[in-house]
Amino acid sequence: MHQSLAIALAAFSLAACQPVLQAEAGPVPAVAAAPWVLSGPARAGYDLSEALCSGCHATKAGEISPNPMSPTFPMIANSAGLTQETLAEYLRDSHNYPETMNFEVAQEDSDVLAAYIITLRSDDYTPPIQ
Repeated sequence: MHQSLAIALAAFSLAACQPVLQAEAGPVPAVAAAPWVLSGPARAGYDLSEALCSGCHATKAGEISPNPMSPTFPMIANSAGLTQETLAEYLRDSHNYPETMNFEVAQEDSDVLAAYIITLRSDDYTPPIQ
């Protein structure tokens, strides 16, 4: 009896550690808050953003940019008229960046960064109070 109870408790404990599926939890407002949901180019973009961009930009929803002059990735993603293609193009053109950035993004990196950033678009996005 005690062995059955111990097995049942162990199974319950392990099940409680499993991530909740999106269908069970409802819509996930911030994909970046759950990077394990991402795959392919968006996942590669998330990983790259953590390595290259997070020193200045908030790369996930609900974060504040370490550099107050740097927009958060959700702010960028929810810019009017922005598409994944226009964002990737902007990221490739280092002449668009402020002088203080002195940063260059390779084409393959700009494509995956744009794929990730666009996942932060939200129909109910509200810009932060400035």
